[in-house]
Amino acid sequence: MNSMKQFFFPLLAAATLLVACGEASHDEAPANDTTTAAGAATVGIADGTYVLNKVKPRVTWSAQKLTGEGHEGTMAIASGKFTVVDGSIAAGMVVFDMAQIEVTDLTGESKENLEGHLRSGDFFNVEAHPQAILKVSGVSQEGGSNVLNGTLTMNGKAVDYSIPVQIVEAEIPGNQTGLAIQGKFNLDRTKHDITYHSKTFDDKLDWFIKDEVSVGFSVIGVPAN
Repeated sequence: MNSMKQFFFPLLAAATLLVACGEASHDEAPANDTTTAAGAATVGIADGTYVLNKVKPRVTWSAQKLTGEGHEGTMAIASGKFTVVDGSIAAGMVVFDMAQIEVTDLTGESKENLEGHLRSGDFFNVEAHPQAILKVSGVSQEGGSNVLNGTLTMNGKAVDYSIPVQIVEAEIPGNQTGLAIQGKFNLDRTKHDITYHSKTFDDKLDWFIKDEVSVGFSVIGVPAN
């Protein structure tokens, strides 16, 4: 079967974020976390605006058929920034370049075909929606973990997500201190009107792609000048 027709890619990202800063556990909050009375998470980061470092963009996705077979790849970030107030992320925005969707477990013609299919109307319809945007409304503390709250607009559909994250200070070349954010979540593609070979919408097909796509991210923010 033509691999271009077999699997789905997500976003986002969300999503949604970049620059690998090492694999860390997502089940425990950083040791320097505290919580305000309003429930906002604080990590001792200096207040101000931080822009995303794009030296090594890194947002990963993994999608599977119901049989367990699947594909994986990366997404590119066009831009991003966060605002820190009282030591906590208060707002932010990350813009994804959907035309740069990449499949990393294939090569040659198979890779090109699947990437082309992901950009088509069956999936992200990149011609009509060239960008996906994650708007962050803040970070809260829930069950001992930091949770990034935001709205991801992808394929023209806006969906709210609450994403467990780790947030720590990061040393930046040039004697600067930035912030590192790392996390993983499941993106429901059908909520973004991406229903190709979804059993939820058509249970009479001969094969199905899972509705949920795993998205992992790691991002470093550097102080804006």
